[in-house]
Amino acid sequence: MSLADLVLADLLKRTERALVRGSDRAIQAAFTNTNSPYWQQNYEQRQRCHARLTAAERAGAVQLRWAKQGGEDRPLEKVRLLNADKLAAFLGTVTHSDAVREAQAVLSGWLPEHTRVAELLEAWTKLKSPRGFAIDSAPDFADALRVLDAMKQEHGNDQIVRVLSRALFQDTKRIEALSRHIDLLTAEHLASPSRQQEEVFNALGLVKEPQPFLVAGRGGLRLCSSQDCPITWPFVGVSNQHVIGYSGAPAWVLSIENLTTFHQASQHLDAGTGLILYTGGMPSPSWCRAYVAILEAISEQIPVYHWGDIDLGGFRIAAHIKNKCIHRHAFLPWLMDAEQLDRNSYSEATEVTRGNMARHARDAGWEILSQRMLARTIEQEAIAVRLPTATPIAA
Repeated sequence: MSLADLVLADLLKRTERALVRGSDRAIQAAFTNTNSPYWQQNYEQRQRCHARLTAAERAGAVQLRWAKQGGEDRPLEKVRLLNADKLAAFLGTVTHSDAVREAQAVLSGWLPEHTRVAELLEAWTKLKSPRGFAIDSAPDFADALRVLDAMKQEHGNDQIVRVLSRALFQDTKRIEALSRHIDLLTAEHLASPSRQQEEVFNALGLVKEPQPFLVAGRGGLRLCSSQDCPITWPFVGVSNQHVIGYSGAPAWVLSIENLTTFHQASQHLDAGTGLILYTGGMPSPSWCRAYVAILEAISEQIPVYHWGDIDLGGFRIAAHIKNKCIHRHAFLPWLMDAEQLDRNSYSEATEVTRGNMARHARDAGWEILSQRMLARTIEQEAIAVRLPTATPIAA
């Protein structure tokens, strides 16, 4: 971009910022400083710069003020903006106000049902770019909202992400390209930390391929085909969309976030006294329905535990399970207190992360743990496997 266009574009940007602030001060650029880029040009460059700025003046976009001395080669002292719309047209762009109106037109259909759309439009109006998404990303957010609408139509049934992407966009990878947009639309707040694609998609029921519902321990699963599936050693896997109940009397129930830990736990000597379920990271809606069906079939006196990574994602998963699945039972953390674990296995976390971990622990109902939350993170695989007893522990 030439120096003249850089100057004009800067005037337009400054004008838009002034409008947001409610300022009516004149917007202009001065070239009186001999150290400015204007004076670093040679004669031919300066003439081309003058010609471009003069063309903008003829278009009614700016006003030029020239030095009184210098004859035909007199230098330019100031460029003052007169009309933002005309300047935008001269530069072949649109004003911020026009861009906001275009974004509103693109997203208006989702305003009644999605408060996040209104938040995005408000941020763009104020020249903000949440998570780096500028106003020109409105069409991408419209596609992301189409994905959310499609998943709502599925009523919690899992969908294979590339199959759905092909059906919606004739592009098998389009939904994956929209993962950051979908994350922002489904986050707790506009300023919430970004999440991994797998966590975002799993929570919606978007999966790469159908996932088995893995269970270890005692008892049997009731399936919608009127079949009973005994939980044989070390574990069984069925379609989570077909689980409608459970038969058995476990001493405890434990959900586990990570696959490696689930396999270790399923072969533990004490596994046969309880019931162990693999969540697949962030559990999908169909997994949650299956888990609810199991919990409804057992006594509310049986303690229900969750064991996941001691990090932001791990506590967010715990809060999600509490919100979606736990209705009658005590919900307790298992091996998720960093203070009680090996100090050599943890990593230091920021105070912001610690605060967010504590908030999600409270959302999981673990008030005591949230109050003593340390600024430490520990991967579940780094923790030696132990299983609960029949006696619940404080949360």
